[in-house]
Amino acid sequence: MNASLKHCKNIAFLLFCMLMSSTVLAVDKPNTPQTTCATKDCHTVYSTKAFVHGPVELGDCKSCHKPLDSKKHTFEFIRKGQDFCGNCHLDQTTGKNVHKPVESGDCTQCHDPHSSDNKFMLTEKKVADICENCHQVTGQLQYLHGPTAIGECTMCHDSHSSDHEKLLVEDSAKLCFSCHTITQQELEKYEFIHEPAQSDCIGCHSGHGADNPMMLKDEAPQLCFPCHEDIEKTATTSACQHSVVTKPDGCMMCHTPHASNVKYILKSDPVSLCMSCHNKPVGISKDEVLGAFKELEDKKFMHGPVAQNNCNGCHLVHGSEHFRLLEKNYPPQFYAPYKPENYELCFSCHQESLSRTAKTTNLTDFRNGRINMHYLHVNKAERGRTCRSCHQTHASNLPKHIRASVPYGKWELPINFTKTKTGGTCAPGCHRAKTYDRDNPVDYAAEAKKIKELAEARKLQRQKKAEAKAKAESAGETESVEKIE
Repeated sequence: MNASLKHCKNIAFLLFCMLMSSTVLAVDKPNTPQTTCATKDCHTVYSTKAFVHGPVELGDCKSCHKPLDSKKHTFEFIRKGQDFCGNCHLDQTTGKNVHKPVESGDCTQCHDPHSSDNKFMLTEKKVADICENCHQVTGQLQYLHGPTAIGECTMCHDSHSSDHEKLLVEDSAKLCFSCHTITQQELEKYEFIHEPAQSDCIGCHSGHGADNPMMLKDEAPQLCFPCHEDIEKTATTSACQHSVVTKPDGCMMCHTPHASNVKYILKSDPVSLCMSCHNKPVGISKDEVLGAFKELEDKKFMHGPVAQNNCNGCHLVHGSEHFRLLEKNYPPQFYAPYKPENYELCFSCHQESLSRTAKTTNLTDFRNGRINMHYLHVNKAERGRTCRSCHQTHASNLPKHIRASVPYGKWELPINFTKTKTGGTCAPGCHRAKTYDRDNPVDYAAEAKKIKELAEARKLQRQKKAEAKAKAESAGETESVEKIE
């Protein structure tokens, strides 16, 4: 305790000596007009720093100060407000947007008016340390823009005035490209460019920092939806939703953010892109898993849109009111009542008359003479065969995309189609083998008549047996009944 008290007394004595020394050595203020104020006796520090204000270096204090009373050593500034510095620094206020301290003439918020060890006579070594007195832009952000991270605010902002908003030194896109030259080069070589990437980088990116990688203002799809409101509505309200669209960063699964050589700035052609997910089982809801898509493997014949790598020829990729994200109606089952609206999707490319014309010589090759077999199969009031009953939707190894088999409940119902030069034969699980021929039509009317006659004969035979059995039983002729059976 005594040692501590003694230490405090020593400090107090030292401070007293220093105070007395400064009082004794202090220079009296001059009471007569002076040529300059920065001398070896007064304001010495002004001329010893690395950067000295021009008038101070020349000893021309009157450029800024007007003496009032030399005896009292008092003065006033020769100008007020923005004119005080602006009288010499004319070029600092020529921009359309002027920094508030400059506009109000409060330049000493950032600059020492006499001298400084910092370039531009700044009051702090780092520009950012000055800016942060008014502008708290980084907070606890996880990712910082490079210039922000090292305190180089003036890489992007003019500290006095600018013709660009937010005092940027250049138009925002040109400013970003002055460093991000690789991105600029990519935009120049790609055909399809995301519009903001050309002119509004800060529409998606924060100029200072963010909590998201790449300094994105938000995570997709929330970042994308404010511009793409139609897609947001489709993705969130459709009866059949594409689950990936609303997943975190889901948009980036298919799209590039800046540019691409594929329409809609896709990462790749649609088929390759879709197959990057659908080549394996994909959960499409909490109750349903869509199996791995294998229909294109080792197939000879591709459906037109598939051959053109164009999945969205039939599918709406963000959401749809129809089964499997289809653009329009297409029956998902084996049977369906015939209504043109049920086949809207197919009729987008194929003629509707194909299923409405009973007889033709040119609408289709699937005809027996003039009998249109499409009409015969499809155009039924109750149980019309849908397109998928015979045709594979995406690809097949048989001409006209004929299926090898079709799901019918748990059974893979075989089609057994054989093509001939003028027709073909089907031996499917739904009826006995039948042949059609455009040049030499099969007379199914005569065949049907014969079948009907045989059926009636069998029916008559069964009736006779039943009558004979009944007669024998009534007479007690058991042995005759057994013979009949």
